[in-house]
Amino acid sequence: MANVKHIVEYLLAKAGYAVANRLSDRIADNFAVMLGNLGFRLMNSRRAVAIDNLRQAFGSEFNDEQTGDITRKVFQNIARTLIEIARFGRTGEEGVRRIVVGDGEKYLRQAREYGKGALLLTAHFGNWELLGAWVSAVGYQIDHLVGVQHNPRMHSLINHWRQQMGAGVIEVNRSSMRRVFQSLKANRLIGYAADQHAPAQNLVLDFFGRRASIAAGPARFAVRTGCLILPMMLRREKYDRHILIAREPIRPPHTGDEEENVLTITRTYLAFWEEIIRQYPDQWLWTHRRWKM
Repeated sequence: MANVKHIVEYLLAKAGYAVANRLSDRIADNFAVMLGNLGFRLMNSRRAVAIDNLRQAFGSEFNDEQTGDITRKVFQNIARTLIEIARFGRTGEEGVRRIVVGDGEKYLRQAREYGKGALLLTAHFGNWELLGAWVSAVGYQIDHLVGVQHNPRMHSLINHWRQQMGAGVIEVNRSSMRRVFQSLKANRLIGYAADQHAPAQNLVLDFFGRRASIAAGPARFAVRTGCLILPMMLRREKYDRHILIAREPIRPPHTGDEEENVLTITRTYLAFWEEIIRQYPDQWLWTHRRWKM
């Protein structure tokens, strides 16, 4: 039964891809918004998770109508992101450079000159996949560290879209850590959206006032290799304009206490995520069960 579901998902994605690549940029975005509205209406369990997460995170800051509107826009953002990824081949590097604006390339240059590679650390916010495509488009080598999806056909399709922009892909498995070390040693960037629940080797910290399991891996890599961490997020403004939000590179401290250094680094980028998500809550992936403590 799962195999049938996977095939249906894949065929729908291929159909959406075919349609989206025959439309203008503006019409493709309108198509994505329509799909997002449909998902908001039909995906009851995901909608309920998002609404509950928003209420838990923001308390009484938003009323029911506002919470519902934010949730609807969350679904729209997910659909817009998927359509934009599917159109990477059509958009091309020149198109990516045109639609992504912001002063962040200087940090990529700093990382290259530093010579130890860097972790480009982001969240599932705005179009996080476009952020990686932009890095490639402006001339930097990047490998995406990605989880393996349950649907192997969809997994391969999305990886194909990523690779159309010149990025490498490292799948999270038993050999992935070795490949990450190799990429950093080659002075490449590792792109990683590390904001989801971490089931193992984690830190338990406050995130939106709730105890959350946070991945310790990025900070641990930085401490052990000496590489920089580049905190970046990409905010969607409209269909042809995405704003790069970047902070100064995080340099691993050298106190001699690895666990304390890992904790310090993790708290730094966790605070960055929360700051930006609070400003633009409709652009984060509230539909997943982030808090499982």
